[in-house]
Amino acid sequence: MSQDTETPPDPHYPPEPRYHVPGAVHEATRSLLRLRTGGDARRVAEHLVRQLGGRLVPAGTDDPSAIPVDVSFGDGGPLLPAAPPGSAARALLERHLAPFLLDARHVLQLSGRNERLAESASTDLLTGLPNRRMLDRALGRLVAGDTVIMLDLDHFKQVNDGFGHVAGDEVLRVFGRVLHGTVRGRDIVGRFGGEEFLIVLAPGGDADAFLQRLRADWLAERPLPVTFSAGVVASAGDPDETVSLADQALYQAKEAGRDQWIWTAASRAARYRPPRDYVQAYLRDAVLGNRRAAVRLTLDLLDRRVSREQIIVDLLA
Repeated sequence: MSQDTETPPDPHYPPEPRYHVPGAVHEATRSLLRLRTGGDARRVAEHLVRQLGGRLVPAGTDDPSAIPVDVSFGDGGPLLPAAPPGSAARALLERHLAPFLLDARHVLQLSGRNERLAESASTDLLTGLPNRRMLDRALGRLVAGDTVIMLDLDHFKQVNDGFGHVAGDEVLRVFGRVLHGTVRGRDIVGRFGGEEFLIVLAPGGDADAFLQRLRADWLAERPLPVTFSAGVVASAGDPDETVSLADQALYQAKEAGRDQWIWTAASRAARYRPPRDYVQAYLRDAVLGNRRAAVRLTLDLLDRRVSREQIIVDLLA
């Protein structure tokens, strides 16, 4: 009767070694979730090198212990890890550093792709200004004292017909750059559509002074002799009414001969009445701690051009 015996290991096929992953590697890997820039990645990589027992030397240094792997991620000068050949630190760096750097580069690529997608969804590709979608959101945040300007380039169809669409695109591109350089940091400007642009001047902004500066800057920069007309209105309380009034004033400026701007005023401030379940839905989510749903509901209201003041009043009431 035979007994089961343990088969001795074959010396020709040694068992696969088990490697211990240092805690510093786990910590660096978790940090990948927070990476946004090359500088972030560089700081994490530098910390990892030191935690694994290595040091950092500038690229090009005549140091035999340097490992030819750049950990700078393009932030500052190239930087190499270093540890004496045959040391434990050298073994750890050679085993764990390269996979971490590869993962970090993938994370940065994905982050950059997401930022580009977000930017393309909110930015007019020709002028680089916020697009209609972002302007609608900004209009939902109008407050008392804001001034809205609807602006249109005069006879723009003649530019496309006479000089071609490439020339027309260049006119729009340069005008967008001049417009962006004329507004203050707290003002909002964007391409409303075609050759129309919309500007929201924050309280304290002087629309006449702004348009005079814009005209002077445009005369100095324009690639073709194109003028602009504009309609100006103080916030009427309701974004749709405000934009409609600015558009009517713009039409009057066109009818009056173009290359000018006309002010108008609202006869009354429109009031927004929220749907019956608006406050109840918000309070339900807030009480349950469903913060994401409550924030999403608020952003939807802003996108529908409900003012911040009206939302606050509704909730407090």
